[in-house]
Amino acid sequence: MKKLLSILLLMSAVFAAPFTYAQDETERLTVIELFTSQGCSSCPPADAILKTMRDRPGILTLSWAVDYWDRLGWEDTFATPYNSMRQTAYNKRLKRGGVFTPQMIFDGRVQCVGSKTEKVRSGVEKARKIKRPYAEPSLALNGDNITISLPAAADINMVSIRLVWYQGNAIVEIGEGENQGRTLHYTNIVRATELLDEWDGSEDVRTVTHPAPEGADHMAVLLQEDYGHGPIVGAATLSLGRAS
Repeated sequence: MKKLLSILLLMSAVFAAPFTYAQDETERLTVIELFTSQGCSSCPPADAILKTMRDRPGILTLSWAVDYWDRLGWEDTFATPYNSMRQTAYNKRLKRGGVFTPQMIFDGRVQCVGSKTEKVRSGVEKARKIKRPYAEPSLALNGDNITISLPAAADINMVSIRLVWYQGNAIVEIGEGENQGRTLHYTNIVRATELLDEWDGSEDVRTVTHPAPEGADHMAVLLQEDYGHGPIVGAATLSLGRAS
């Protein structure tokens, strides 16, 4: 009993421990993407780690629910085929065979098993140390209109502007599959995404008129190479003024 209590206290300390990472002079936003599934019994620890990082300065977390676990008895309520395709595209470029959950990808450049706390911390630090072009867009909301202001960035040639609508919180009761009977908490769940256009690094302003999809209470913009599945060179996020 004492041994079990010690293990539980250690796990609690690990998940509550602050994530510290190397700061750099730009204080750029680091994007952490978790590929997860409600049908994966190894995923809840990674979902919990993502939750602890969500409100940390300099970090944007996004949870992409994949659909390839659905065949095992529980259809993930947030999964889409695109999310699985996005993970596959990342892994192909990172020269990894196949896909797995839970997987975290940092700035589209570094990956690790998402349930390993030390590996996640190391991944954040490694991504932040990479020297690369960076541009920080600014976002403004006016009704259903979102204005995206892009600064001049001489070291950026051509990148995709990806829009991501996400939901801050959701509680899901799992009825079947590996997590049957569990009630799980998910954060920053991607509800929809699309490519807006390409950007050549010159100062520009874009306006998007798009009602938020069901459940979404935030929107993010990712500036990303390789047709929206490559290294991320800029990001910003905006609250849509809805509580979830």
